[in-house]
Amino acid sequence: MNETLASCKRCGGEVVQKNRWKLVFVGIVMPAALTLGFVWPVLWIPAIILTLTGVYLMIWGIFGQGRWCRGCKRFDGV
Repeated sequence: MNETLASCKRCGGEVVQKNRWKLVFVGIVMPAALTLGFVWPVLWIPAIILTLTGVYLMIWGIFGQGRWCRGCKRFDGV
């Protein structure tokens, strides 16, 4: 898997760190799914879900620096 483990500053739990540039790239590409709603209107709901997920990944990559604590369930930025 493409992750490294460290310890959380807050709770001492396990912190997963993903490649932040991959998270941001996928987060930018996922909102492109909104174009599916214009092609076939039935796909609006899945397109909105993909867009929200993409925004979450961008936030995780930029502000959370790709780090997530499994113990306290928070971004563990440096």
